[in-house]
Amino acid sequence: MARIRLPLYGKVLFWFLANLLLLAVLGLLFLRMEFRLSLDWMLAGPGGDRIEHLAEELTEECRATPEDQWTSVLERYSASTGLTLALYGNDGRQVLGSVSEVPPEVRIKLIDKRNANDLPPPPRGDRKPKPREARPPNDAPPKPRFMLRSDHPTRYWAGIHLSLAHGGGPERRPLTLVMISETLSGGGLFFDPWPWIWLAAGGLALSALVWLPLVGGITRAIRRLNEAARSVARGRFEVRVPNQRQDELGELATSVNAMAAQLGDYVAQQRRITSDVAHELCSPIARMQMALGVLEQRGTPEQETYLQKIDAELQHMARLVEEILAFSKAETLPGNEPRVEIDLPGLIEEVVAREAGGQEISLSVPEGAKITSLQGALDRALGNVLRNAVRYAGASGPIRIEVSQQDGQTLVRITDQGPGVTADALPRLFEPFYRPEAARGRHSGGSGLGLAIVKRCVEACGGTVTAALRSPQGLEVVMSLPNLP
Repeated sequence: MARIRLPLYGKVLFWFLANLLLLAVLGLLFLRMEFRLSLDWMLAGPGGDRIEHLAEELTEECRATPEDQWTSVLERYSASTGLTLALYGNDGRQVLGSVSEVPPEVRIKLIDKRNANDLPPPPRGDRKPKPREARPPNDAPPKPRFMLRSDHPTRYWAGIHLSLAHGGGPERRPLTLVMISETLSGGGLFFDPWPWIWLAAGGLALSALVWLPLVGGITRAIRRLNEAARSVARGRFEVRVPNQRQDELGELATSVNAMAAQLGDYVAQQRRITSDVAHELCSPIARMQMALGVLEQRGTPEQETYLQKIDAELQHMARLVEEILAFSKAETLPGNEPRVEIDLPGLIEEVVAREAGGQEISLSVPEGAKITSLQGALDRALGNVLRNAVRYAGASGPIRIEVSQQDGQTLVRITDQGPGVTADALPRLFEPFYRPEAARGRHSGGSGLGLAIVKRCVEACGGTVTAALRSPQGLEVVMSLPNLP
């Protein structure tokens, strides 16, 4: 399963909000333990106003309706709100509704000490009740309300004492409206989550804006450090990271710059020494080959076998020195060789004629394809790749060279049907002096610089080179070259 990549800014903001949420939960738990808070606090806000409004509407409609029709009124309100509604007397007994059992804690809340004679009489027949005198909202006394939660099963109970009575004579009782819900929101009547959702979204947006300068600066610094590290890994030791920050990230940037500078000096010195040593080896090798030629002319037949072995070793040493010199020169190609317009079909045919040695080569090159690049570098890169393919996969089938265009790049693919390499050796194919296990023999393998030279030549042309295994077998080398002016 793929892991979700979350940016550092998102992680910081997430943990900040998680910390705020944890503090809020701990604060509520503390207040509840210290002050024994109940759900009645929900009735002090918009939820209480909605319940109050529903109770007033129900009361007005019941006063305008005969008592024997109150059941239908209650059912209609239950259907419109999605809640279970019931009316209870001030003695805690149910008068109307479908609730079968009331928890003891709810029954205690239902007891109302008001006198039924203080309430307006129920309507009789078609007589309409007298309209109540309008009273300013601020002067209206609040009706007793409650809200609590019961378990097994979980239910949320909200109640409000009505200015309404039921029955006649001694049995006339003040009524309490009870609303029962399976959720805390009560269909939006008890608690409306949307304001809280908008509040959380606003808090998230505000927190993002407040934290943007700090976290943005940190992420930018880390991103620059990451890019610099990648450049150093690719051998670009001239890269430097801005280090204006006066914190640990600034110190890290300074350390990365110092590391890049030291690595650059070390690698440059190593390459210079390698190049100098290779140059110095050319003269003694040439003198030894001349001396060996003299010995071969004056030697006896018994010495011929030994002289041939010495000649083979000298030739191997000469090729190695030549490749080391080519590897060293490949780095300076962009400054020493001009870019020219190259006829790709002609260049590839020349490379095939020089390197194929009679091997079957399948070409798929668009006629007239041209590219502006370093001709010497591209010639050497194509030659080294084709030479490797002929050496290790020539007996396994035809080798294919294909040229195509993709996203403004010229792609040159060289594929073979040989045994390829192991998967763990694939990432190291272009490292200097690295040879896969199958190519470590003196006679079957080279110096390990061929593909390293290919990489330097392609990079000198401004492109990239990659290798991939083919199915069921074989190796594919792809050179991606830009058409630079």
